[in-house]
Amino acid sequence: MSVLWTSAAWSWPLLLVVAAGAIFLTVRFYGQSRPHPTEGLRRTLVILRSTALLMLVLAVAGPIFSRIFKEDVPGQLVFLLEDSASMNLESSSSETTRWNAALGVAAKVDSALNVQGLDIDVRLLRGNGLGELLEFGADDAVIVDPLNHGTDLNNFLEKAGTRLSADPVRAVVLLTDGQETVSRDAGPGAFSVLSGVELLIGGVGDPLGSSDRLIKDIRHAETAFAGDRVSVEVTVLQRLADAATDQPLTAFLKQGDLILDQKTVEAGSGATNLELSFIPGEKGLQMLEVEVSPLGNERFLANNRVSLGIDVHKARARVLVLAERPGWNVRFLAQAAATENRLAMEVVYAAERGLVFADSLTPFEAPGTVAQWLDFDGVILAGWSGRAGTLDYTVLSQAVDAGLGLMVLPDLQENSRGRLKTPVAGLMDLLPVVMGKAKWERGPLFARPDSLAFDHPVFSGLDMMPGMKPLAETPPLRAVVKCSLREGSRTLLVALHNEIDPHSGVPLLVVGNRQDGRIAFWSGSRLWEMAFWEKARSGPESSPEHTVRRILRNLLVWLADGNRESGLSFSGRRAFYQEGETIRLSAQWRDMRGQPVMQGRLSLEIGKAEGFGGSSEKRSFPTVENSSTSGTHDFLLPAMPPGRYSIQLMGHGDSVVEGPVEELIVTSHSVEQTQVRQDGRRLRQLADALGGTYLNLHEASALEGVMARLSDADWQSSLDESRRQWNPSSGWPFLMLIVLLLACEWFLRRRHGLL
Repeated sequence: MSVLWTSAAWSWPLLLVVAAGAIFLTVRFYGQSRPHPTEGLRRTLVILRSTALLMLVLAVAGPIFSRIFKEDVPGQLVFLLEDSASMNLESSSSETTRWNAALGVAAKVDSALNVQGLDIDVRLLRGNGLGELLEFGADDAVIVDPLNHGTDLNNFLEKAGTRLSADPVRAVVLLTDGQETVSRDAGPGAFSVLSGVELLIGGVGDPLGSSDRLIKDIRHAETAFAGDRVSVEVTVLQRLADAATDQPLTAFLKQGDLILDQKTVEAGSGATNLELSFIPGEKGLQMLEVEVSPLGNERFLANNRVSLGIDVHKARARVLVLAERPGWNVRFLAQAAATENRLAMEVVYAAERGLVFADSLTPFEAPGTVAQWLDFDGVILAGWSGRAGTLDYTVLSQAVDAGLGLMVLPDLQENSRGRLKTPVAGLMDLLPVVMGKAKWERGPLFARPDSLAFDHPVFSGLDMMPGMKPLAETPPLRAVVKCSLREGSRTLLVALHNEIDPHSGVPLLVVGNRQDGRIAFWSGSRLWEMAFWEKARSGPESSPEHTVRRILRNLLVWLADGNRESGLSFSGRRAFYQEGETIRLSAQWRDMRGQPVMQGRLSLEIGKAEGFGGSSEKRSFPTVENSSTSGTHDFLLPAMPPGRYSIQLMGHGDSVVEGPVEELIVTSHSVEQTQVRQDGRRLRQLADALGGTYLNLHEASALEGVMARLSDADWQSSLDESRRQWNPSSGWPFLMLIVLLLACEWFLRRRHGLL
């Protein structure tokens, strides 16, 4: 044992002087006390106070007692068990799963080593390389079966090497079926921390497998439109089925108990590709199922059935264009709509016999009721004179309130004084601008985005940030209608005479909301002239698109479908997840201006969807801490059983804000179910790359090989030296001792009447 002093050497004489002075003053103090204490009492009081003062001086000196302990640490044998759902499949024709077979191997090896009298510490770790490693014991009351989705053996070994780097590991046994969802070549970092450690890779499960027919791959569009035919491509494999190749393969596409399509083909021993199709009739998330007929002697039937989900959108949004004459403005609008598969534009113009559709020349009768207007999702008025001036704007305004989108272009006809014809009162009240007497502001004027409007969905997908000068090379506008904003409206584009004084601009594109409807007003005289701007924008898309045309396309989509600029919403979430897959979701909470709400706290509630085993019981999940983007909240949900779920965001602030109820589907298709045999080739490759030994544990004699390799390993215990230190002046016992000494002194003084 050695003693270390934390105080500097030069302070020791000073501390000795302080200690001697404290004792001297204590003796002198009690020599002059009145009344004089007896000799025994005086000696006791001097000892109590002097001891307390000396302990305080000793605490300042800071002595630390240090001692080195040596002990023998036995070598460790570590079993790494793959923790993925494929390990829960049957190991052979018996009912033993690969997971139970791996546990059995670990138990037999442990028992055999104990019989040999070797002093070995056996440890069990489970993981799949995609999550954290978990240590467990063979005698634990409950050992959960593996249900995780996905496997990365290379990363599994890297994590194990990092975890065990400071431990006296002598041998590592990896027990796995070799089936991976993330396959990488073993790099230099894989297990390199444990250099010199005996590595055994034991493959569990039958490397050949029995006769099996399985759905290996399935391809389909995740989104579709109601009324359009949807194709589902299926790849079916048959393994070890040479004797059963004459059994036909029948594939079914089902929705519940309804068979949507089926096809029967002759199947060989390899891969068979076939295509099923159906026409969805309703919008929303639809859960379907693909099933293939099994072989006569097939054991693994779970991989013959796969569920899938398709998000069916309503039929393409219908946008109606009403024009007295379908001029170049209408043509430019039609070109923009043609590039968006969510839009279907129908142009109506005034012919000699009345309003007709431009594509078919069939008669068109102007809607007279709100329901008739709502057959369309958006309406564009190319001018307000002629037949457009005879519309019933009272009914049209009611349709806009109910959700119809409306866009108005100025009427190019002028009166005798060179002014525009004023819109009728009913239309004037609908516009997001105040026009007064309609007048032209003559150009040239230049279109520029408003600096406060970059967050609007009309600019979605464009590299338009404050400080940049988009639209700088567009041709000048000849004239725009002089107008001002109506309360509650927003300017997206302005027309400037010059950029030196931006406040001299005139609103060019103005949008507003009227209850559930959306209204836009373009004040420029010739929209079509923008079509001749040939400078292509730069962006992530492979085919460049002109900025003006993209803005117009976004405007038409916003007009027809709308956009939630405020409230709670998911950002880029997937609607479908596989069974066993961890669910990751991101959400946003925005205020009425579209800005992120930074002070609020979000949670997510999930439960079974109504009508699909739903109940009032819901689970709530908070956000995770590692939100990467300001204003973005991330959720991490555990793997859910197959089915349809309802999810809802909840915002907690001054009051509770509820988001819309949406749906999420977990399909029964999991790649883990297709891994019905051991991948010995991958395990041999991994063993060769890491200098280990591969053993097929499906063979009865393989366990003897494991014991032979482990018996040859160096199990000599290592000497572990550890230094233990004790600071007597640290902690509450030291303080309590000083307090006790001073308390005893005070008690004796008071008892004998000493001042």
